[in-house]
Amino acid sequence: FESIVCSMLQTSDLVHNIDQTRKTSDGGFDMVGQFFLPEPFHYEINFKGEVKRWKSSVGVKDISRLVARLRRGEYGLFFTTSYYGRQAQEEVIKDGYPVRLFSGVDLYNLFESASMIKDGKIIS
Repeated sequence: FESIVCSMLQTSDLVHNIDQTRKTSDGGFDMVGQFFLPEPFHYEINFKGEVKRWKSSVGVKDISRLVARLRRGEYGLFFTTSYYGRQAQEEVIKDGYPVRLFSGVDLYNLFESASMIKDGKIIS
């Protein structure tokens, strides 16, 4: 599933580079990359991403794990097929973490805009 999310991100005009990490000993994240802002900005933003194919909610502990692995100036992306608990969402907002949360609905919409949905199923 991580490779499908990486493929979807590659369709974005902003992503300059993205690499999926290995399955084990990956440092606590599933992908690393850079967003490239084009001219006149010409600026790269490093990011790390986590992908969870879960049915239950994502909690504070899961978000905190990604945040702890971000370096200064890096951005975090957290994708899940489920949803985020209220406390996890509030912590990201209240503490101003540089993390964007993508729920199952968000993922579906991203796949759809990347033309990766056919007959209600994800295609790669």
